[in-house]
Amino acid sequence: MRLLLVAAVLLTGLVAPVSRAQAAQTRHDAIINGVRLTYWTSRPIAPTDVPVVFLHGGPGYNSYSFRMTAGKALEARYPMVYLDERGSGESERPWRGDYALATQVEDIEGLRRQLGVKRMVLAGHSFGGTLAVEYAQTHPQRVARLILIDAAVDLPGALESWMHTLASQFPAAYAAAERSDAGKALRAVAPGDTCALAHARLAFVGAGMATLPDGHAFHDRQQFHVMAAKQEQERLDAQSGLRNTGEIGAALMAPESNFICYSVRHPERLDMPTLVLVGAHDGAVGVAPQRALAARLPHATLVVLPGSAHFTYQEEPDAFLKAVNGFMQGH
Repeated sequence: MRLLLVAAVLLTGLVAPVSRAQAAQTRHDAIINGVRLTYWTSRPIAPTDVPVVFLHGGPGYNSYSFRMTAGKALEARYPMVYLDERGSGESERPWRGDYALATQVEDIEGLRRQLGVKRMVLAGHSFGGTLAVEYAQTHPQRVARLILIDAAVDLPGALESWMHTLASQFPAAYAAAERSDAGKALRAVAPGDTCALAHARLAFVGAGMATLPDGHAFHDRQQFHVMAAKQEQERLDAQSGLRNTGEIGAALMAPESNFICYSVRHPERLDMPTLVLVGAHDGAVGVAPQRALAARLPHATLVVLPGSAHFTYQEEPDAFLKAVNGFMQGH
């Protein structure tokens, strides 16, 4: 199952993709927190720099499509770093299968030490937003600014958006789910039990998707405002030669992890300037959870882009860059 597909999608008029031969980024491989992590830098990082570190989503995707498109535009202003998270892209799959959020947070801290900088700007997309938030809560003194791009900050809330997508776009599948055992289980959840509600919503959507000829159609409606974007995404993925193995998603969705119940636990620790950016049509993480989080943060700027779904930085690149640059300049 694709929990939160995080991949860059290009449309007509977007930042032009750059081939590997043209790319100026430098690849680095380093043993960090017990695994070989691969990352790229746009230029040599000095100890006095405050680089923008991009964390991709998936979980289990890679940084390639972002750094070949939106990242190239950001490099003109900021020192950029792109991490392929453990088990993702060109980084190593840990033989112990350790994909715990706390472990991945320490991967990011290890990367900071490897870069030799005191502070970073963390920019996380979807699941990368989860990691950015978790790192910022754990090491707030190391985060100069936080950029959350269509971030997975409230999975029970996101699953409510999934149910809305099913009801509005696939009403027959929704009706079938209501009649199923999953529908009965959802109606039986005790009020206020957010974790049980998340599990029940996931099972409900799964029951509805099982009636569809192509389950990918459901996720496509969540993630793409303009469906033609899929073709460019597939081209970029083919160009990268990389695939999501599903290993991380399976680990995070295992019963013992309870990741499906995730929400931001300590918003009071996120006192750094924070940009919360989301597409108005994002059905993957939902707009309401982004608004709710921004309202709880002392120094948050909320930007909702009207013509985007889950890929704001690709579907509305000019507006995306304007929002990011304005935030970075303190506007």
